[in-house]
Amino acid sequence: MKRIIVIGGVAGGMSAASQLRRLDQEAEIIVFEKGRDVSYSACGMPYYLSGVVKEQESLIARTVDEFKERDITVHLQHEVKEVNHIKKYVVVHNHQTNESQEVSYDELIIATGASAVKPPFMIDAQNVFSLKTLEDSTNIHRYLKEENVQKVVIIGGGYIGMELVETMHLLGKQVSVIERGNHILSMFDEEIATRIQGELKNDIAFHINEEVEELIADREKITAVRTNKNTHEADLVIVNVGVKPNTSFLERNGIRMLENGAILINDKMETNVPHLYAAGDCASSYHLVLKKPVHFSLGTIANKQGRILGANLGGEDKHFPGVIGTSILKVMDLEIAKTGITEKEAKAENLQYKAVTVDAYNHTPYYPDATKMLVKLIYEKDTHIILGAQIMGKSEAAKRIDVFATAITARLTTEQLTMLDLSYAPPFATVWDAVQIASQKAT
Repeated sequence: MKRIIVIGGVAGGMSAASQLRRLDQEAEIIVFEKGRDVSYSACGMPYYLSGVVKEQESLIARTVDEFKERDITVHLQHEVKEVNHIKKYVVVHNHQTNESQEVSYDELIIATGASAVKPPFMIDAQNVFSLKTLEDSTNIHRYLKEENVQKVVIIGGGYIGMELVETMHLLGKQVSVIERGNHILSMFDEEIATRIQGELKNDIAFHINEEVEELIADREKITAVRTNKNTHEADLVIVNVGVKPNTSFLERNGIRMLENGAILINDKMETNVPHLYAAGDCASSYHLVLKKPVHFSLGTIANKQGRILGANLGGEDKHFPGVIGTSILKVMDLEIAKTGITEKEAKAENLQYKAVTVDAYNHTPYYPDATKMLVKLIYEKDTHIILGAQIMGKSEAAKRIDVFATAITARLTTEQLTMLDLSYAPPFATVWDAVQIASQKAT
């Protein structure tokens, strides 16, 4: 009987374990999870904090007992400290008993995810948090309930930071965002991000091009955040400035990684080391537009990679086609979405591209409540094949971005996209018009 060890019990790891069990009823499947929770939705944590999701249990897809019923053994608070790929065993530390042991394996799945980056200014204090794990959400939720929190400073204007903007605004807090870059949401192009800032500026204080230098403490609590430009009073500080794959314990195994530590894998989730596989936030993905491995920390990708990996270990021959980084977030009444590459990425890769930015309606203007959405399209200069799209609007951005994602995956041109038999042509026809005008100006 084969023993498959899974390191990590959230999206990628538990998807792999579940798919493997469906195909192989005999294999021994053991999961070691460093934290206290498994199989939860990280995307839902801001909504739990705001009260939109009433119970934290709603974020848990399956419990340890439910996995046990499927003959998948899960050990919580068990951290794998070392992997010996030659003798095929792992060293596991039990944080409950403070004991360690060696456990042998036949196949090893690495799904350790990623952790929030701790910048140099980060210190331990009662009111300083990051939001990455379910335990983080528990701690923040408890603090909000027990303490008189009025002024919230969010350091980092990425996806999590912006979702927390909505959370804290809904809770009636005074919200400030500190971003060291020249705009929030660095994964978007500047004109999109600047428009978002403009839409939110009446409710949220944005401090752009400010770098945090110190968290000022009074006893065990932070009272202010000092940057290179200002000092901002704070009752609560949440730091989310990026993530780093949890792979440092693997470095002596000769596993190939990206510069940030993401494990390089092929389309079958195999590493360069025999019997070692990886999936999820700790692993790379092949980018279909950039045509190279990249790192995306997205649950959608983690679940797909996990299912592919579990299927292959269960005897099937599945291949993961790759990614284009489709994502969406909601901030107050704004929907913000992207897919493919940005103009910034196209420039960095020295691609021959063109870009157009247009305002288009979410539905026909004669029907009530039509609102404008800002759309930016990146496409190949000569062929007009679509490379990327970004959307910001009041509603229906998700529906439109999925159409663009499908077009990019199918390598459609701007004209072919417009000719698809869709229920509503704008904003696609509006974008095509802009492409034609840009082409006429170029000639």
